[in-house]
Amino acid sequence: MLVTLARSLSHCELITDDGILHLSNSTCGHERLQVLELDNCLLITDVTLEHLENCHNLERIELYDCQQVTRAGIKRIRAHLPHVKVHAYFAPVTPPPSVGGSGQRLCRCCIIL
Repeated sequence: MLVTLARSLSHCELITDDGILHLSNSTCGHERLQVLELDNCLLITDVTLEHLENCHNLERIELYDCQQVTRAGIKRIRAHLPHVKVHAYFAPVTPPPSVGGSGQRLCRCCIIL
């Protein structure tokens, strides 16, 4: 019987592409990993997705707010693992500062009217 594996590394701010390489090359990762949550892992890049191409049982990857992962990287992993579901969110582009605008900015996305 094959035991499935799900890992949540969300909010692990120090996890890198090399860490995912070790996970994907391990027997557990390579043969059993089905779900990997990497939300808010700011140091991972498209290289992480390349490493995960070896995880043939992978069904779902969570990539919310992984700012260095690109749409092109997601497209490549989907080409290698067409059955995998990739959940990603790309924050909106920071709006330009208003010229002489009356609204006070709270953050890059919010304005007090």
